[in-house]
Formats: sequence, structure tokens, C-alpha cells
Amino acid sequence: MTENSPRCLLIARQGAEDREEGIEDHLLELAELARSCGFEVWARRRLRRSVIAPRTFYGSGQLEALAEEAARQDVRHLICDDELSGSQVNAIEKLTGLICLDRTGLILSIFEQRAQTREAKAQVELARCEYELPRLKGAWTHLERQGGGVGLRGGPGETQIEVDRRMIRTRISQLKRELTHLEQVRQTQRQGRPKGLPRVALVGYTNAGKTSLLKALTGEGEPRDLLFATLDTTTRKAWLGQDVDPETGEGSGPKHCLVADTVGFIRKLPHQLVAAFRSTLSEVRTADALLVVADAAHPDLEDHLRVVGATLREIGCEPDGGEAQPRLLVLNQVDRLHRPQKLDLKKRHPGAVQACAVEGAGVQEIRGWLRELIPGPPRPRDLEAWELAEPAAV
Repeated sequence: MTENSPRCLLIARQGAEDREEGIEDHLLELAELARSCGFEVWARRRLRRSVIAPRTFYGSGQLEALAEEAARQDVRHLICDDELSGSQVNAIEKLTGLICLDRTGLILSIFEQRAQTREAKAQVELARCEYELPRLKGAWTHLERQGGGVGLRGGPGETQIEVDRRMIRTRISQLKRELTHLEQVRQTQRQGRPKGLPRVALVGYTNAGKTSLLKALTGEGEPRDLLFATLDTTTRKAWLGQDVDPETGEGSGPKHCLVADTVGFIRKLPHQLVAAFRSTLSEVRTADALLVVADAAHPDLEDHLRVVGATLREIGCEPDGGEAQPRLLVLNQVDRLHRPQKLDLKKRHPGAVQACAVEGAGVQEIRGWLRELIPGPPRPRDLEAWELAEPAAV
């Protein structure tokens, strides 16, 4: 962080049923998101409130106290872990005098900074437009007074809001057409790939080590310790070795597969981004197999796996309905664990590979599993709890 990095205050609402530890975990992740966006995190605060305030979401007294504290520390930005409406953001900014950003807006800002290719930029702009459209109300409150006189139906503020809405809807239509064209290009590229090579997609929580595993398998990729370092799908050819006939001792020739690195998932991933990145995530839906990468040393490992399972279902990968894609769970960064922790992981996830992509541990086991994709699918396995949809509440 540089000296010019804007300082921010992070807040999250803690309801009557929320655990203190869970809210703290969410705030820690929000802090990582804020740093990834270029902010300097000054403080984190849990605001206890059993009922959501319709106007400001949090309690007005709580916000005023925070604003006084922030003013003394030269903090100008307030970042909220909860998703707020446009009117709530506007009300909070008026009450506190701080620039307010909710979790969805923060993630969108990170994606805007990371987007490099034409497709990624179009996807992020589409998500931003769909995020801003319902939040236009309140942006023109200084023009909302209705004009008097016969035949006047509304004030100039309402006219300006409608003009902006029409412009955004037009831009959304243009971006959707552009992304449809780019998806057709992507399908043509898939058809042009060598026949007979299995296609494998790397999926998982953001910053779990997917790009590190891509480099370990293919020799290519630029791993970075950064949330959402990868937005564009990168596909590379991986050498898997060769099978040896146990009778003759002769090899059957080298075997390869295509490995695609995809955008990471996160809890409360904005639905606008999931929808906008659907074409990019089509690499996941159409893959012959999935390598689900998780940070084995993260204290919220099980929660991260549930988020990955839910996001895969949201984009159309249904393991509990129809013919499921073969999946291998890769528990990465086990070098940060002690032996008892590794044994505990083995009990909880017996079918997973414990690996360290940076050091190459477990990579040969992953290659062996991938070799079974040639010429057919690998051995079936029982699905784990995180892959299945949670039962509906009665």
C-alpha cells in the first residue's frame, strides 16, 4: 500500500442469530478485497442490530458515531459487507459525510481494475450497468421537485432519471450482443482444438492456488497472491506422462490434456457478475472434468467448498442431477499444515489429493487421475456434502 492509498473503514451488521466469529471472518475477507482494490484498511467494526433499518440499513446512531471517529482519523471511505440499495447508500453518505461502497460495488471495482481483454471488459461493464440501473433513484434528488402549472406531469429530475435509464438499457443490450458474438468465437476456438484431448477446468475459491497448479501442470501461468488475479480463461496443454504396459514394459505414447484456468469464486459473489461471466464460465460447464482447488490451510475451508459447490450449481454444473462431470478435489498449500491436520483432512475428504502446487507435491497424483480420462472417464466416486444442494427448509 502506498502513502496515497485512501483509508477506509469496514463495517458489517451482526444480527441476533449471527455468530461473532462468522462476522469477523467476513470482515477479514472484506479487508482483503479492500486491499486488492487499493484501499488502506483503518479499522473493522461489527454493528449489532437485530432488525435492518429500511432507510440506512444500520442504526443511524451507530453510523453517526463511526463518522465522528472516522473524521478524526482522516478516513473518507466506508465499505459495507452487506449489499445495499441505492437509496440506502445515498442516505448513509448524507448522514456520515463518507463515500459509501457496498460489497458488490467493491468487487465490481476490483474486476474493473483487473479486466484486460475485450471480453473481460465487456463482461464487467455489463455487470456494472445492471448493478447501477436500479440504483439511479436518488442520484437526481436535487431536481425532483415537481414543476407547477397546467400540463406539467413531472419535474426535470424524473426526466433525467428516465434518460439515464434508457441510456443504460441501450448499453446493456449492446454489451449482451457483443458477448453473444464473443461466445460464438469461443465456441469456434473450442471446435478448432485438437480432437481427443480431454478438457479440464480449474475451479475454486479465489486465491486458492489455481494458477499455481496450472503452472505446475503445464509450465505456464503467472501466479500472484491476489484476490481475482485471473479474470480471463487461460487454456494450456498439459503433459500427463505415459502409461506403461506391465507385461511388455513398453509405453503407449505420451498423453496430454487441455487445462483451463478460470475466474475464482467468493462468498456473496454478485449475481450480476455470475450472469455476465456466464460465457467465460462456459469452459467449466463444457469441460470433461473439473479440478476443484481449495486452500487446505484456510480456517474457512469447508465454507469455501460450500460456496464453490453452490456457484457451480448456479452456472449449470449439477452433480446431483443427470450425468455428473468427474471431479477431483485438490487441497492445495498443505505445506502450511502439521501432520495431525493433514490426517484430519484425509478423514474429512478421503478422495482428495493433498498438494502443494508451488513445490510440486501431489502433482504426479493429479496427473495420474487425469490420465484416466484417456480414453474414458475416471473412476466414479461418491459426491461430498459440499457438492450437493442443501435440503430446502421445511
